[in-house]
Amino acid sequence: MRPIWILAKNTFKEVIRDRILYALLLFAVMLIGLSLALGQLSFAEQERISANFGLSAIHLVAIALAIFIGSNLVYKEIEKKTILTILVRPISRLQFILGKALGLSMLIAAMTAALAAILMLVFYGLNMKIDERFAIVLAGLFAEALILLGFTLVFSMFTKPLLVVCFSVGIFLIGHWQGSLQFFAKKAEGGVLPAVAWVVNHALPDLDRVNWKDLVLYNQPIDMPGKLMALGYALAWFVFCVCISAMLFKRKDVG
Repeated sequence: MRPIWILAKNTFKEVIRDRILYALLLFAVMLIGLSLALGQLSFAEQERISANFGLSAIHLVAIALAIFIGSNLVYKEIEKKTILTILVRPISRLQFILGKALGLSMLIAAMTAALAAILMLVFYGLNMKIDERFAIVLAGLFAEALILLGFTLVFSMFTKPLLVVCFSVGIFLIGHWQGSLQFFAKKAEGGVLPAVAWVVNHALPDLDRVNWKDLVLYNQPIDMPGKLMALGYALAWFVFCVCISAMLFKRKDVG
């Protein structure tokens, strides 16, 4: 565990110096500020509009970190040949992948927490109630980011960062369109759409299972067993992707 933790800390320190991180942070803060301005245009919906924009800002930042930073996690080490100095030490390739994934996961969690603190100040200024629903929504956003980070690591094992980003964005879009795809597949009379919908449903993650923003926006009741199962679902996808990444990385020529 010690090599993994050391790699995770070094990854966290390295990524936190990345300029894209501060650009994303600035974007999120501006979007949260915009939520206040737009909310004032509708007194009846001010709280809901502000909450929606604020949570969307956190959502976008978490996803962007997982995809854009994740696409370069391993590629950068191979390109700069720094991976050779790491792997000559008593550390396996599985530990390397785990350390990198844990380090970026820690950064996503830290950014989510920091932006959540800013959004809580906005909620406080609007006299909005802050309860366990807010924490559950954040857990769902983090879980979705982990799934996408896992897929990004898999894609980065066999292609370059630009294509990794494209593939990962595709997983993100498909993951949120599965409900619509299943709906249209049921309406379709024959054809290939039902077969495509079946394959997508069984081979790719349904990201809407951890999209719980409506808990805060519409004050919906909390189905805690269902939420815990959804978090387990997300964790299973993440672990599966990390294992596949490690298997692919063992066969990858890094010289």
